[in-house]
Amino acid sequence: MTSLYDRRMVLFSGKGGVGKTTLASAFALSCARRGQRTLLIELNVKDRLTSLFGAVKVSSHISEIEHNLFAVNISPQSAMEEYGLMKLKVKVVYKAVFENRVVQSFLRVVPGLKDLLMLGKSHFHATEKDAAGNYVWDKVVIDAPATGHGIFFLKIPSVITSIIESGPMFSDAKKIEDFLRDPKLTALNLVTLPEEMPVNETLELRETVQRELKIPIGMVVANSVYEPLFEDEQLEWLMGSEHGQFEHGTQGFVDAGKFRAQRVTMQREYLERLESTLSEPFIKVPYYFTERFDFQTISKIADELDAQLDAHERSGRSAS
Repeated sequence: MTSLYDRRMVLFSGKGGVGKTTLASAFALSCARRGQRTLLIELNVKDRLTSLFGAVKVSSHISEIEHNLFAVNISPQSAMEEYGLMKLKVKVVYKAVFENRVVQSFLRVVPGLKDLLMLGKSHFHATEKDAAGNYVWDKVVIDAPATGHGIFFLKIPSVITSIIESGPMFSDAKKIEDFLRDPKLTALNLVTLPEEMPVNETLELRETVQRELKIPIGMVVANSVYEPLFEDEQLEWLMGSEHGQFEHGTQGFVDAGKFRAQRVTMQREYLERLESTLSEPFIKVPYYFTERFDFQTISKIADELDAQLDAHERSGRSAS
């Protein structure tokens, strides 16, 4: 099986609020640290990468945010302009065609066109070559839309190839569809929290991806996992204590310990459910106690992903 670090395009999706942007950023950083020239892509969203990396504002123009790591926020408008210029070659002709008021009105109502443009632009970067014939990017990492929109976003190429049989749009959609389904080139990573609703949605998304989208899944990541702190005897004493039996200051520590132990117990149920269901590499990222996520936290998560993926690959080679 092709290593996740050897795929050209790696996407991250999951239920909103589970941390997929954080995980996509951390994985991109881990690729850059391995010497891979990496492009991290946001898709028409309010920029979060600037606050995570402390870099210049990430826009529709590619900018370097860390050594070997570049970022861009693709909008439908910028993708449309680049696509139009690639097809029409001359900017004056592009403006006459694509900036025509009638054409603009038509394009706004074409279902899925914006998603196809952004996915097409991402695919372009994943296959982009320089004048010498070498790939411009070793890795393209995409912070894909959350689950519901994400399915529609990734399904667009196959929808188009199912309703039209020829022409430039069919040809472009077919190339993207084949690229997405190639396990040597692409991987979709699913991010979840060890809680009931996110886990249920992740397993449903996994089934949809396998059955309908046929896009290879790289790994499933459980984010914000509480690590156990107490030995069995300590835990028994802690859970057996009664509220109010200690002085006020001490009671606060006891209550916090109980809460932590209860979270560990609750999460364990969902982690075990995932482990018993999944055949893909299953990665657990610890909960980081911080007021705001910044580069230091992203850096720790990048190291965590790198170490756990390496361990999975070693165990896979040993098993074979």
